[in-house]
Amino acid sequence: MAGRRGDRSPRRAARAVRDATGRLMEAPLDWSRARMLGRGSPLAASLHFAPERWQDGIVALRAVISEIAAVPDTVSEADVGRKKLAWWGDALRDRAAHPAVEALVASGAADRIAPARFDSLIGSVAEVLESPRFERQEDAWRHCLALGGPAARLEAELVDADDVDRADWSALGAFAYLVRLVRDIGVDARANRWLVPLDLQAEYQVARQDVLDGSAGRGWDGMIRAWLEEGSRQAVAARDGIPADVAWRQRHLLVAHELDLRMARLLARHPRRILERRVRTGHAGNVWTAWRAARRLRRAV
Repeated sequence: MAGRRGDRSPRRAARAVRDATGRLMEAPLDWSRARMLGRGSPLAASLHFAPERWQDGIVALRAVISEIAAVPDTVSEADVGRKKLAWWGDALRDRAAHPAVEALVASGAADRIAPARFDSLIGSVAEVLESPRFERQEDAWRHCLALGGPAARLEAELVDADDVDRADWSALGAFAYLVRLVRDIGVDARANRWLVPLDLQAEYQVARQDVLDGSAGRGWDGMIRAWLEEGSRQAVAARDGIPADVAWRQRHLLVAHELDLRMARLLARHPRRILERRVRTGHAGNVWTAWRAARRLRRAV
């Protein structure tokens, strides 16, 4: 009996170590899930249709991107923001003890995406610290490409690095960013942020003060619809050029794009709601939209 107990003890110890390691790795993943899959999150609807092996990686990656993109909202001075962004670059390289970075490591995503791949995103977020203004709609679209584009390309690389250059993922990411920019115009205007291009303001006779006064009228409606329509046109053109096999492999990006289109349609249908609150799409409708998009992609292969 004593010998048998002695034989079991190392196995028990090894199992205990594995269990403890598993719990340590799961904790940051739980943090990322809680942060990214909350009530009303489109990701909570789209993630189910991602390849199962990459679901944790997608959540972890988006959590890191969200943390980096949020830096301008957490500081009042540009120099402080630049230091925070520099810290993120170092944290990704050093695999620092931050739950978002730890989740990236635990999910395996950190082994597939080199830290340097985040540099363009970090650099673009640094430019936001200077409160950019845009003369033309094309300038605003380039801004969206710079911020949303890297996020989409990073996810494509996570799923299959060979797909990164097989499609214009940046256009899908740019449209996702544009939709959120438009959704948050009212909130941003009250926080002294105003990213509406001057040519759109002039064409539709809309100014930031109209938002602050609550006096936006039909010009506001037209401006919102025109801005979203142009972004949608460019993103859909990019989507339609993706080969069917690549689209199925990268189905989460395409499903998420359909949810972005759904949000854009809601914003265009009721533009003045943007002035009152942060508009959200319903979870049940998001799941239905995601399911239909995934089914179309599967049938096309």
